[in-house]
Amino acid sequence: MKIDQTIFRDYDIRGIYPTQINEKLFYILGRAAATYFEAEEIAVGYDCRLSSKSLFASLTSGIMDQGVNVVNLGLISTEMHYFASGSYNFPANIIISASHNPPEYNGLKIVTRGVVPLNGEWGLPEIKMLALKQKFSNGNKRGLLKNQDILDPWIKHVLSFIDPLKLAPLKVVVDAGNGMGGRAWDKIKGQVPVKIIPLYFDPDGNFPHHLPDPLNTNNLVDLQKEIIKEEADLGFAMDGDADRLFVLDEKGEIISGTITCAMLAESQLTRYGGGKVLYNVVCGNIVPETIRRLGGQPLRVRVGHSFIKQEMKKNKAIFAGEHSGHFYFKDNYCADSSTIAGLLLLDYISKKNHTLSRIVKEFDKYFSSGEINIKVKDVEAIINNLKLNFKDAKGSDQIDGLTIRYSNWWFNLRVSKTEPLIRLNLEADNKDLMEDKELSVKNMILSSGGNIV
Repeated sequence: MKIDQTIFRDYDIRGIYPTQINEKLFYILGRAAATYFEAEEIAVGYDCRLSSKSLFASLTSGIMDQGVNVVNLGLISTEMHYFASGSYNFPANIIISASHNPPEYNGLKIVTRGVVPLNGEWGLPEIKMLALKQKFSNGNKRGLLKNQDILDPWIKHVLSFIDPLKLAPLKVVVDAGNGMGGRAWDKIKGQVPVKIIPLYFDPDGNFPHHLPDPLNTNNLVDLQKEIIKEEADLGFAMDGDADRLFVLDEKGEIISGTITCAMLAESQLTRYGGGKVLYNVVCGNIVPETIRRLGGQPLRVRVGHSFIKQEMKKNKAIFAGEHSGHFYFKDNYCADSSTIAGLLLLDYISKKNHTLSRIVKEFDKYFSSGEINIKVKDVEAIINNLKLNFKDAKGSDQIDGLTIRYSNWWFNLRVSKTEPLIRLNLEADNKDLMEDKELSVKNMILSSGGNIV
């Protein structure tokens, strides 16, 4: 079988079903994964996408044909996938999912023991080569399949992050987008004094109401309407595999990932009495300021869940946050979880005893461009041009792409790991300065052959 090699990405394997991703491929990937790990068993779960069950059957058939046993985790979210790896210490853990992508996509995320993700630097290239060669030895005997339900243990785990009895009687609308996040919140509903108003909890791979991609604000319209209609205190939106959380206040206003990160950093630093906190290069100034104010040590790192999990463990960090809604917790095996983040925010707001919009005002000090996506042909030429134009900057680095920093504004330009784009983020001390510098930087990029999308 000829394999489209573009499905092998930096963080996962992902493509369109059935042209790039299909049952024949997943059978081969099953045999390749089993060969690579040389383990007695591999745990496998899947999300609610229409192709997931048939892909699961093919993948696990390939694993078992290599003589390796399969632990069937059933219908799970990515946050549960990480929990299963950390809690049960499986040698390898695979979830069939395509996160927030449209319905026609599917793919795989793989972690090894200790919730260590395979990525484009190690693990995935080896599995790719095994799949391309397709020369597998036959197992002495076919592996066996056993079922393991982890939903109840997962709920017990997430509730351990708070004292449910100390939560205020808040009202929250939770939009699962017909993805995987609704199952956990449906179970939590009767165990906390918070009124949880469900929106699109039923897992449905057609995603009939909107795509489970909260980064696109069009997908938040229904949640905004429901918050106003129900006179709720706040709203939560999750992506399709429930590893990212987006927050809206009681007015239906979207809270930036930067401010959500700052609030959660305050929550965790208060809990631990200090510690190291990681934040990515796109997060705004309020994040390191908040960390320092609470006696923590801010560590700035590149974007990406695989790298951040690794850096958290290396630095013994208590928390990490990304502008994109990924929030990582020390006591969650350094993995990201929308459910834990949501519960901690309910706890945080309960203790503040103010509306969310009022709490957010304390953090809303800067003006951001948001993420601007640009198609380019020659990234290196653009980076060099920007370095030349901003050589008088107060500081610059290439931790992830290019960051240029002045006393009252900064920007980061980096290459996307998931799409053929570069992403520009810019922040300034006031709106006029932000708009002026955004226009200036964009014009420099466009003059070097970029196209804004």
